[in-house]
Amino acid sequence: MKSSRFNSIQILLASIILQLRFFKRHFRFLNLRNPQKFYDKVLWSSLYTDTSLWSKLADKYEVREYVKNHTKYEILNELYAVYDNPDDFTFEGLPDQFVVKTTNGCATNILIKDKNKANETEIKSRMKRWLRYPYAYVTGQLFYKEISPRIIVEKYLYQEKDPQAPLTDYKFYCFNGEPKYCNLLSNREFNTHRVDKMIYDLDWNPIPTAFKPGTPINEVPRPKSLNEMIEIARDLSQGIPYVRVDLYEINDKPLFGEMTFTPGFDLGYTEDFQMELGKYIDFK
Repeated sequence: MKSSRFNSIQILLASIILQLRFFKRHFRFLNLRNPQKFYDKVLWSSLYTDTSLWSKLADKYEVREYVKNHTKYEILNELYAVYDNPDDFTFEGLPDQFVVKTTNGCATNILIKDKNKANETEIKSRMKRWLRYPYAYVTGQLFYKEISPRIIVEKYLYQEKDPQAPLTDYKFYCFNGEPKYCNLLSNREFNTHRVDKMIYDLDWNPIPTAFKPGTPINEVPRPKSLNEMIEIARDLSQGIPYVRVDLYEINDKPLFGEMTFTPGFDLGYTEDFQMELGKYIDFK
């Protein structure tokens, strides 16, 4: 196992930020001396192991090449444009619907359902703010600082049978190339950030006991492309101690979302389930 790329001061400051952020959500501090639970192991590894691959695969543009080379499935969303300079962003040449994203952060997406009703100047201004935001240092996720700040524009995704319905997220927890669980998010409300959750094993058995009381949970039917999604998650996670492979099922076919190394702190998992997930992470 290779050691961290970051110096001791960077690691110290990042660990303080992570501890404060985690305590705010879970009312306990991370165990970074002898990590056993899921979050403790994942965040320990973000500080003390070589995360150079994390930087490449968390980059929403660079990861595309990795996906092309590591699975036989054609699962990449259509890419319309890439901009290094937000001033170069333009509606010209884009379809009526599209999605604008930054490559170096989290939740920095803008869904455009009708470009004739959208404000190009306002979008450009927001992108400039997001690209300047020191996400790596503010969140304690140092591997983000190695990601080039860019803008990408992709195809707007929807289900043909129900174009207005929110997409369902299939997030596969993978450990050294083996998917173990799928964290499913459904009925997302973007204006309130509310979303229903459920954990499934790979046979699509729900595990509601993985969540703390009060977490909004909801069961959904087994996706038609589950077997393909499991195979894709296995392909993309080979040789990686832990990564979450995020997929969609669009018109009954799998489509790539992103690869996530440090999931958010508000997943609602019980301490027991965090311990269960932690058992699968081995950094040796």
